[in-house]
Amino acid sequence: MDQLLLVGRKRSVQDVLVSLQSLGVVQVDRLDPGDEGLRRFQPSEVDLERKANWDRAVGRSTFLLEALGVGDEVPVSGKGDLPVDAASVAERIDAVGDQVDALLAERAAVADELAVIEAHLPVFRDLAPTLAQLESSRYLYGAATLVGSEAVEAVSADLRASLDGHVAFETRPRGKQTLLVVAVPRAEATALRAALAKHGLAEIQLPERYRALGTAKAVHTMEERYQALPKRRAAIAEELDKLALQHGPRLKALRLTARNHQARLERMLDLVEGSYAFALKGWVPSADRPRVVEALRKQFGDDVQVRHRPADEHHDHDAPVQLQNAPWVRPFQGLLSLFAPPAYGSFDPTWTLAVFFPLFFGIVVGDIGFGLMFAGIAWFMRRRGQAGRSLSLGPLGIVIKPQALKPISTVIFWAAGWSIVWGYVYGEFFGNFLEYWPKGRPIFYTTLHHDPGYGLIEILLFRVEVFTPLLLLSIGFGVLQVLGGWVIRAVYGFRHNDMKHVYEGVGMFAGIAAIVIFAAAFLTDGLNPVVNGVVAIGFVVFLICAVLAKMPLMLVELISNSGNILSYLRLFAVGLSAALVAALATNLGFAVSGTLPIIGPILGIAVALLVHLVALALTMIGHTLQPLRLQYVEFFTKFGFYEASGRPFEPFKLLGGKS
Repeated sequence: MDQLLLVGRKRSVQDVLVSLQSLGVVQVDRLDPGDEGLRRFQPSEVDLERKANWDRAVGRSTFLLEALGVGDEVPVSGKGDLPVDAASVAERIDAVGDQVDALLAERAAVADELAVIEAHLPVFRDLAPTLAQLESSRYLYGAATLVGSEAVEAVSADLRASLDGHVAFETRPRGKQTLLVVAVPRAEATALRAALAKHGLAEIQLPERYRALGTAKAVHTMEERYQALPKRRAAIAEELDKLALQHGPRLKALRLTARNHQARLERMLDLVEGSYAFALKGWVPSADRPRVVEALRKQFGDDVQVRHRPADEHHDHDAPVQLQNAPWVRPFQGLLSLFAPPAYGSFDPTWTLAVFFPLFFGIVVGDIGFGLMFAGIAWFMRRRGQAGRSLSLGPLGIVIKPQALKPISTVIFWAAGWSIVWGYVYGEFFGNFLEYWPKGRPIFYTTLHHDPGYGLIEILLFRVEVFTPLLLLSIGFGVLQVLGGWVIRAVYGFRHNDMKHVYEGVGMFAGIAAIVIFAAAFLTDGLNPVVNGVVAIGFVVFLICAVLAKMPLMLVELISNSGNILSYLRLFAVGLSAALVAALATNLGFAVSGTLPIIGPILGIAVALLVHLVALALTMIGHTLQPLRLQYVEFFTKFGFYEASGRPFEPFKLLGGKS
């Protein structure tokens, strides 16, 4: 990464930003004015007004795209001429926005009216026969209220006493309450309301929009509207879908155009200025720097001066990080993107994720059938991404964008491949299915249970009974990664002239290596003076480095790091449990298949597949997280990945549309 410092005439600032945005490889950083008479760049009133207009255009287009449900899979329209000034862009957006606003307002009104009808219509269906007659009477007034069923008699008696007996009642049960209709002379209407209020009861009234119609006609109108409104709501949805199909791609292009202009005006605020010139600081990948410098020289000549220097990985801690990995490693950068990128000039562990995560996943799953299933899922995801369609994970509420599906599918392909490889080693295909099929001469067999030649392929490692090889392999990976992490710590400490990290890395490596050597020799009865001497040298080096690093807690770390190595045994333990569950599912299927002569085999296959899928769904998160945890916790912590993080390289570039 190279740092750029541009100085130019103030009248050229817009053109310089347009040029940098078109080049698309320079990250513009905020420049400190310092104490040299410079000040933060002050956009003109015209520029501020333009920015406000572009901000409105971005906000308005974003709202419309969300309202229309235009997703990432919808392509940006490249047909026709797009306007480049804010007024014309706003005019195009508003032409669609006015139609969308009207439909959204109507949809909201329809929803409100439906909610009102659903709340009132059931009640007034019951009340209509009685209230309609009372409303048509010249002498009587009727009111309805909801009363708790246990309080109907008390309320009725009190109303009769309050109104001197000039009252009649009708009741209708409604759930745990009772509809109480009260009829009184019209002259007593006010007294009736007061009596109801005394009991904390309110008169049930028609919604305001229907009140003038009267109960009978209001109920009839609500019935008609209740039938018509859902149809209108569906019609509104169809009209919105048509607008999305017709205008969605163009709206996306207009939003990108607005965001391009908005970004240029925002970048102005990162510059500094003097009386006649401006200054800009940025970062550019070293490989792209000559092209950027030459392009600026050709366009602006002496009006813009460019100074550049390579980033100093020892001191430029704010230099942005652009991960540069081999093509086969890049898909795994997504697993690293869960965290901030490594600090500039520090170790990039992406390749270790690419090597060890799918390998560990395969060791755990170790099943040819499941591996083929994962490969099928990866193939489906890749085809969907190539078609430009996103993938929704349903109840999880996660939507994977099309551009992310290809790298994710690549990671799954690698994991599936290693699952198939280790499935062959373990002799597992949906558990132990191929140990039974074909009957009489199965595909896989083990000499632990059968004579040589019983099946076609002898199982290389029968992990459900032979534990030692996988135990040693798991511990071996732990030793490799834990010791390797401390080697990386020491190497990068030396590169950055950080002797504390050098001493820490060397000391921890020596101490852990001494423990591993001693443990291996002790367990194999191999202790001898040579081994004891090597172990002693390791501990002496550890103690010297702990003193030089001034880190007494390294003694505690030495113990915890030994536990980190043992933590890799989870590869064996989780894998063994997965194999046992898969074998149980297959055995259950074979047991069911023998119960009936014809339908039994079909039922057995169905039961086995169902149990396999349920078990896989319940354990898949663990199968994925355990290998990742070994990387993120046991390995990354050794070389200080989380101690110093960087910031991602985010170049100032065109997003599409017009500039």
